[in-house]
Amino acid sequence: MNISLEKQIKEVNKGIVIIDLIAAILIVFLSNSPKEMLTGLVFGSIIAMLNFRLLAISLQKSVTYPTNKAQIYSTSRYIIRMIIVGVVLFVSAKSPHINIIGTTIGLLSTKFSILGKTLVIDKLKRKEA
Repeated sequence: MNISLEKQIKEVNKGIVIIDLIAAILIVFLSNSPKEMLTGLVFGSIIAMLNFRLLAISLQKSVTYPTNKAQIYSTSRYIIRMIIVGVVLFVSAKSPHINIIGTTIGLLSTKFSILGKTLVIDKLKRKEA
């Protein structure tokens, strides 16, 4: 895998961990069942990191294919990633030890990490200019 891509994945994963720590602190103080919420948060975050890595791998691979094959490959990988998210949410909903809200927050932590990083970088660039 490309070194630049690996670096970006690591940065997003660091952001996910930071967001999880903030969410964990909030969960401990605000939740009625912090153990289940924290378990869901960790479960969702691990799957989010895996899903983000799978996305990076599939994008890097799809650019090597011709247009039609790349579209089919990308679509099939997207469907696989969404099935994984569906299974994770289903397991979370059925398990009494995992809170589905915590899992959802964990799954969305990738988005929060990327948005947070983008907002911070944009603010820093504006201050420099």
